[in-house]
Parts: sequence; structure tokens; C-alpha cells
Amino acid sequence: MSRINKNVVLALLTLTSSAFLLFQLYYYKHYLSTKNGAGLSKSKGSRIGFDSTQWRAVKKFIMLTSNQNVPVFLIDPLILELINKNFEQVKNTSHGSTSQCKFFCVPRDFTAFALQYHLWKNEEGWFRIAENMGFQCLKIESKDPRLDGIDSLSGTEIPLHYICKLATHAIHLVVFHERSGNYLWHGHLRLKEHIDRKFVPFRKLQFGRYPGAFDRPELQQVTVDGLEVLIPKDPMHFVEEVPHSRFIECRYKEARAFFQVEDSLELSFQGKDDVKLDVFFFYEETDHMWNGGTQAKTGKKFNIQICQ
Repeated sequence: MSRINKNVVLALLTLTSSAFLLFQLYYYKHYLSTKNGAGLSKSKGSRIGFDSTQWRAVKKFIMLTSNQNVPVFLIDPLILELINKNFEQVKNTSHGSTSQCKFFCVPRDFTAFALQYHLWKNEEGWFRIAENMGFQCLKIESKDPRLDGIDSLSGTEIPLHYICKLATHAIHLVVFHERSGNYLWHGHLRLKEHIDRKFVPFRKLQFGRYPGAFDRPELQQVTVDGLEVLIPKDPMHFVEEVPHSRFIECRYKEARAFFQVEDSLELSFQGKDDVKLDVFFFYEETDHMWNGGTQAKTGKKFNIQICQ
């Protein structure tokens, strides 16, 4: 009887151990593996926002311009402000090390970039490649105001703006041109009759409502949301220029010179709405400065001296 009891006890212990072992295997398979899988899934999905339309469009645009050696730089005021607020973080971020899209994923219709036209070596080729990559591009051209008054060149058109759309997001490429005085100028984005007004929400564009003039920015390369881009070295200086950048072109054909260069030169400009601008020239002597004038009707000359 005692032998039977021992066998029964041994069998029960074996059965219990087996059941416990099966339970452990079940636990490992269904609980731990699920937990680990969730962890792996979380790890893979930790790059938050990088599937957004905005980021994908910007990434593709930067790939395009980098491959074609087009030296574009970021001028989007919204993103430049965000970069400036988080500049230490941006400065210490290396390529591909970021886990969350914080800048280019901000909801908006456009991202604005710019380039200096004299540095662009292959404009037509770039335009064609952009369309082959899936962008729908619109080119805005107009007469070069720097050539007004030069009969043989007046009327020559130059590119002013490109708008390249990918899905629902568009890149606005502002083309800067050099002007005498060492500043950069961009033209008015004026839509011609054949252009589809529904191509993009043009009224939301931050550049091109009127011509603009900017200081020539010094640039630096940073990594933003895993993408290497050029930005102004002083982002906020550029941002602060935007609302005061409106440029009024001199109407060279309406500028008039009065009287003698040697003693009473005056330039007069007639603008829109009968606004008149007179520029008087001062002459410098060894101990004083003076300004001359001539009365239009009588020819009588005036001389005003200013002590130095």
C-alpha cells in the first residue's frame, strides 16, 4: 500500500511539474513575446511625424537640389522662428539622429526656400528632373528691371519664382537676384492669364506679393528633422526683415535731371498716385558744404552754405 502511495505521489508530482512547464511555455509564447513585439513595434515607430506629407515633400526637394548642386537655403519664417527657439538642440543634432519631426512637420501649405540666381548653373535641367521625380512645377518669369533703359536688353525676362507641388504640399523657391548696393532682390509673383489659379493657394504665399529686398545673408548648415539644410546664420534677422522688405522700383523712364551738374544738380522722380521724390546734391569744399538750386522760370541761382 505504501508502495502504491509512493507511485501515486510520484505520478502526481510529475504531472504537476509538466503542467507547470507547459504553463511557463504558454506564458513565454503569448505574454513575453507579445510584450517584446510591442516594444519592437514601438521602437520602429518612434520616428514620429516622418510620414507626413510636408516632411516627405521637403526631403524629396532637398534630395533633388543636393544631387543637382543647387545651393538653396531655407527662408520660411515659421520654421526659422522654431529653429531659432530650439537652436541649441538643432546645433547638437547629427544627421539621422533625431526621433521626432518637430519643424518640417508643422501643418502648412508651403515651405519656402531661396537661392541666388547667379549661383544656379543648370536651371532648365533641374526643372525637368523635378518633374520626373513627381513634382508639378510652375515657373514665374518677368522682365529684368535692372535692364530698363538699355534699349538692346530691355524686356529680357528672368526667373523670379518656382512653385513645385508634391501631393498636397508645395515648395516655394524664391529666386534672389543681385542688385547694385550689395543686396538681394526678388520680384513680384504676378500670375499670367494662362496660369491655373487653383494650382496652389497663392494668397497664402509669404513671398512674392510685392518685390522684396534683403541683406545678403551669411549661411550655415544644420540638421533639421534629419535633413541637412542651409539657413541664415542669424535666422531672426532674416525673419525680422520680411515685413519691411517691400521694394519700390525706380521708374527710370520717369526720372528727370534738373539744371547743371557742377552747381545745382537735382533729380526728381515721379511715382504712382502723383508721389514725387526730389533728390538734392550737396557739394563739398575744404571748409564748408553747399547746396545749389536754380529757379525753373527765371534761371536765377541760389546757394545755401552749411558749415562743417
